[in-house]
Amino acid sequence: MQWIKNIDWPAWIGTLILIIGFRELAVWVTSQFHHPELGNLAGLIGLLILLTIWRMTTGLPQRLVDTTNRLMKESGFAFLPICAGSLIMLVQMGKDIPLFLLVLVVSTLIPLWIYAKIAKKWL
Repeated sequence: MQWIKNIDWPAWIGTLILIIGFRELAVWVTSQFHHPELGNLAGLIGLLILLTIWRMTTGLPQRLVDTTNRLMKESGFAFLPICAGSLIMLVQMGKDIPLFLLVLVVSTLIPLWIYAKIAKKWL
């Protein structure tokens, strides 16, 4: 139980409110244009723009950086159910697998590669 005492709860709560708030705001805005499915992407881009401007003007607080680093490290297991669902879907797709793999590469690997380049340069 010692690890619970070492957690910076205000930073965690603030970070989660920032992430969830941006996502929900983006879903609301995109639903006004009748495309709520674009909310996650719009929220991600909006948050990225805000954090970039914040970093360039005043610098990000170390508490925010530490919290997001820990959140990214600990959330890796959240992708296991997605992987299992993708495998089941691949088995049932048949001749549409090449198109699915193209979409998967474009929507996953390329953004991760860009994120890695940005992280390597800025961190």
